[in-house]
Amino acid sequence: MELEKLPIVEFEAPIVEIKTETPTTKTLVFDISDVEFNFYPGQYVMLQVPYPPTGEILKRAYSIANSPAKKNLLELTIKRTPQGKASVILTQEVKVGDRFRIKGPYGKFVWLPEISKNIVLIGAGSGIVPLMCMLRYIRDSSLSDVSATLLYSNTHYEEIIYRDELEAMKGLPNIKIVHTLTRGAPEGWNGYTGRINEDMIKKEVGELSGKVYYLCGPPAFVDDMSSILERLGVDKDSIRKEKYD
Repeated sequence: MELEKLPIVEFEAPIVEIKTETPTTKTLVFDISDVEFNFYPGQYVMLQVPYPPTGEILKRAYSIANSPAKKNLLELTIKRTPQGKASVILTQEVKVGDRFRIKGPYGKFVWLPEISKNIVLIGAGSGIVPLMCMLRYIRDSSLSDVSATLLYSNTHYEEIIYRDELEAMKGLPNIKIVHTLTRGAPEGWNGYTGRINEDMIKKEVGELSGKVYYLCGPPAFVDDMSSILERLGVDKDSIRKEKYD
């Protein structure tokens, strides 16, 4: 289905809160109460990041983390990458009160109830961000007729972004949260270990047909998951992908 295209707007907004999600990940909360900004769950914005060492302005795409139901705030969750420029500035240097230029929304990796009432979200690392936006939208808008299953892969327990909030979502009857850790698990861990595979998908998703699948994470992860789903008989048209470099 073709969704109505939302107007792209450019604006400047201040950071009003910085949340530490994991040792390498922070969420920047911007006050956009004076901006008319609408987006679909799963879309992203372009952020302009001044880079003092060279004086250049870096432009980076970041998925929107908060639900569209939250009107006055824009939340961007950013994971520091070892060789990163913008991500280092945004996770280590910025402070409340700093203002940034933002433009959006962009992207076709979008979910709305009209697309499917039955979705499977498969993410790795910071690929959780647009998927979390979808889950928050389901929760914040009380979409009780939608059912969602999240399969979320991380290297270590400490790296699970939105860990406490995901734990709380397990209490909702229509949202299922499944974790796996690929590089070692803490004592008492009751999730999966190892990569997401065919058996895990079959066991946790159940009936595979009639659902729409949203995959987000590093390119190799997204390609792997897509191949697994196709091998399991999922129609290509039911698979949506967003790759994070």
